[in-house]
Amino acid sequence: MLAHHDDEVFCAGHLRRELDAGARITLLWATAGGLAPAGRRIAEGDRALAALGLPATAGIDLRLPDQHAVEHVAAIAAEIGRLLAPAPAHPRDAVYVPAYEGGHPDHDAVNLAAALGAASRGVRVLEFPLYRRGALGLAVQSPLAPLGTARDRFAVLPLVERDLALRRALARANASQLVPSLLPLLTVARWAGRGRAEPARPLPAHDYARPPHPGRLLYELYTPWRFAAWATEALRG
Repeated sequence: MLAHHDDEVFCAGHLRRELDAGARITLLWATAGGLAPAGRRIAEGDRALAALGLPATAGIDLRLPDQHAVEHVAAIAAEIGRLLAPAPAHPRDAVYVPAYEGGHPDHDAVNLAAALGAASRGVRVLEFPLYRRGALGLAVQSPLAPLGTARDRFAVLPLVERDLALRRALARANASQLVPSLLPLLTVARWAGRGRAEPARPLPAHDYARPPHPGRLLYELYTPWRFAAWATEALRG
């Protein structure tokens, strides 16, 4: 469950492990648009599927407006539930979702949607960090310390060369995001010593009425959203 086309870059190693294990993978993207027109983002999603060796039918685009996923949490959760409904949950079933970390309002919204649509059904949900506000500025793939209900620590998956090759292929597939987003984020991660690792943890019982960390959230610095308005919208349903 992804907020944007290109979020899959940051869980490439986990996706490759699932593919090697023979898992059936579906990529569900909530939004389209933002730094490039919606049509281009959707076409890049098709290229990402090809890089994963998946057919075009393995991707679903909800085509919600960028930065507005929180206004559609119930619909996203319902789509997750629809995808999981055909069969009882299997112990290996898993939903990967961006972490609740205040980096982007859409990331946090799909995290809540996964909690409602998958975790509530007993399906394993894993959250992976993308970016957030850190003590020294932008923090990329930097797990938050346990806070409140989020007591589980992140486990770090070391990336081998095959994982890194897939990450590069997925980044190239999302060509419109390379210069404005992906290359800067991946560079920051590498400078911080996290270029060959992917943290993830079981989705905690987040309290979405509370911000994920103290102080201003990163998305409050570059979007119109403030946490109080986001939380009000997120918990409306």
